[in-house]
Amino acid sequence: MYKTYSQIVSELQADMLASGSQATDFTDGSQIQTMINVTARAYSTHWYMLEFLVELFFVASCEGPFLDLRVGERGIVRKPGVVATGSITFTRSTPCPTNTDIPAGTTFSTLDGSVSITTNADTPLASGWESGMVNVTCTAVGIIGNLAAGTQLQIVGLTPSGLQTITVGTSGLTGGVNKETDDELRTRYLFTIQNPTDGGTPGDYQVWADKVTGVTNVSVFPLARGNGTVDVVVASDGIPSSNLVAQVQSVINANRPVGADAQAKAPTSNIINITGTITPATGYTFATLQPLVTQVIINYLNSVPIGGIVRVSAIIKAMMSVQGVSDCLISAPTVNVALTQEQLAVPGTITLTQGS
Repeated sequence: MYKTYSQIVSELQADMLASGSQATDFTDGSQIQTMINVTARAYSTHWYMLEFLVELFFVASCEGPFLDLRVGERGIVRKPGVVATGSITFTRSTPCPTNTDIPAGTTFSTLDGSVSITTNADTPLASGWESGMVNVTCTAVGIIGNLAAGTQLQIVGLTPSGLQTITVGTSGLTGGVNKETDDELRTRYLFTIQNPTDGGTPGDYQVWADKVTGVTNVSVFPLARGNGTVDVVVASDGIPSSNLVAQVQSVINANRPVGADAQAKAPTSNIINITGTITPATGYTFATLQPLVTQVIINYLNSVPIGGIVRVSAIIKAMMSVQGVSDCLISAPTVNVALTQEQLAVPGTITLTQGS
C-alpha cells in the first residue's frame, strides 16, 4: 500500500529512536531532520512507482494504452468502432432559382453542434430543385452518429446557395458502433483466457465472433440444427449487415474444427412499436425534441442483448435523459417485452406526441 511522504518521515523518526539513536533534534533545518527528509523523498518516490507498477501490471487495474499493451500479449486488439452513415435531404418551399453545388466534404451538424457529418461526393442540384439528397458519413466514431430520420441539421462554414431546410433522410443515419471501452475489452480478454481454445466449444465460437469489429453481442447455440451443428447469432447495436455476418462467418470458417457445421447468422427481429408523449421544458420545442427522443429510444432498443428484456422503465429513463424533456408518458408497450433466445429488439414505429 502506498505510503505518503509524511508517513515515511514519521516512521524514520520512530525507527531511529527505537534503535537507540542519540539524535533527538527533529526540528526542520536540523542536520538529522534534513537527512530524514531527503531519505523520505526517495522512499516516497519508490513507493509511488511500486504502487503504479502494480496497477499497470494487472489487467484488472490497468487502463487505456497500458491495457492495450497487456491484452495485446494475447493477440487481442481493442475494437476501434464504426462510423454512422446514411443520407440527408434538402428541401425548399419554392423552386430554387439558381444551381446549387454541394462539394464533397461539406460539413453539417446537429443544431446543438454535438454531431458533425460530411458529404461523400460532389452533389450538383440544377436550378428549379425543391428537394435533394446526398450521402454522408459521421465524423466521429460511435452511436453518437446514429441520428433519427427528420433530425434537423445546420451547415458548418460557407453555405451553398439555395439551401433552406436540412434534415436527416428517411432511413436515418445508422451503423455507428462505439469504440470498445476499457471494461468491454477487459471482459473480452478475461473471457478469452478463461476459455482457452478447446476443439470448438461454445466459448471458442464466442471468442472468434467477438474479434470482429462491429460485433457488440454474441449468442452461441450448439446443436441448433442437429448433431455437429452450431449457430452463432451476432448483433451490432441492432440487426447486423449481411457484410458483417459474412465477416464473422469467415473468421469462424478459419477456426472451426474440421467437419463442424457452424453458421453465423443475424438474430430474428422482434419489432417494438412505441407510443408516447413528451412535454418540452421552457425554452424547448416539441419539433426539436422529437427526433432526439426518438434516437435515444432507438439507442436503448439496440442495446438490449439477444434474448434480453425490453423494459418500459428503461425506455422512460432514456426519454427523460434528453435535455429539454420535462416529462414523458408511454402508452405502448404497457409491459416489459421478453425476447426469445435468438430474438433481438428492433425499433418499429415510434409515435411521439406533445404532452401538456
